[in-house]
Amino acid sequence: MTLRRTLLALATVGALAITATAAQGSTAGDGSADPFAGATITELSKPTPSWYTDALHAKAVAAAKNGAGVAIPDGVDYPTSGLAFTGIRPGAWMLFPAGCTLNFVFGSQGSYHIGTAGHCTEVGEEVTIVAAPGVLMNIGKTVKSVDGDIGNDFALIQIYSSMQQHVRPSMAYFGGPTGAGSPQLGDVVEHAGHGVVIGTGGTPRAGVVVYRGEGDSSGSDAFAWDGAASPGDSGSPVRLADGNAAGDLTHLVVGGKYVPGVIAGTSIARMLRIAGKPLATAANLPDPL
Repeated sequence: MTLRRTLLALATVGALAITATAAQGSTAGDGSADPFAGATITELSKPTPSWYTDALHAKAVAAAKNGAGVAIPDGVDYPTSGLAFTGIRPGAWMLFPAGCTLNFVFGSQGSYHIGTAGHCTEVGEEVTIVAAPGVLMNIGKTVKSVDGDIGNDFALIQIYSSMQQHVRPSMAYFGGPTGAGSPQLGDVVEHAGHGVVIGTGGTPRAGVVVYRGEGDSSGSDAFAWDGAASPGDSGSPVRLADGNAAGDLTHLVVGGKYVPGVIAGTSIARMLRIAGKPLATAANLPDPL
């Protein structure tokens, strides 16, 4: 992401946080060829921090072979508010190859995979997360990545067999997902991501769905909601208030028919088609451990 795009996203999140009424009258699937025409669309990833060096990455990779993590170096200042929810789980902080957030767990016990946004990682890349306060884990490699803009943006990470013991399908803060839902106009949605400033440490947030329908590309399945997001939130798991998965968070949309802006992502239905694996579910109660 360029510095200009990062600054643009940071400049708009304040308005989004204060003005939670964007396009409340919009209808899903209104026949528009591009529902986000005329808007500025920004991917919400951020760079890997400079303290995560090649040498530290090599240590994390070596430790993963034994199912272990490595310590974050002394003197590194990083947020910890959301890290009481430990392990490889929906809402975990992805540090490398980009600063993003992990979403839902897919597959079955012993062969789990986990998702993030497609623009956060390419096929073959190793993925490192902050799995607990002070602990880094290199968790696996990306095996699928679709970066097709809004409504078609998802990546699947195959978790190493040595790291399967650390997987928790339960979403940070909220619990669930209890199943795969279908976000519709007016539904309340919830997410927890690691966006700079407003999402630092995995802050939980909520909003109301203002759009559901086709996204920017053929075969896409998008939804959008009002609320607040910033760079680092890309990939965040989004759930409905009833506990069902809604999709993932991928973009900030500013202008066009949505004033001042909305958050947008890919539906869980589209994510499941890309993953080719079932959604791993959890009780609708927070499970920190």
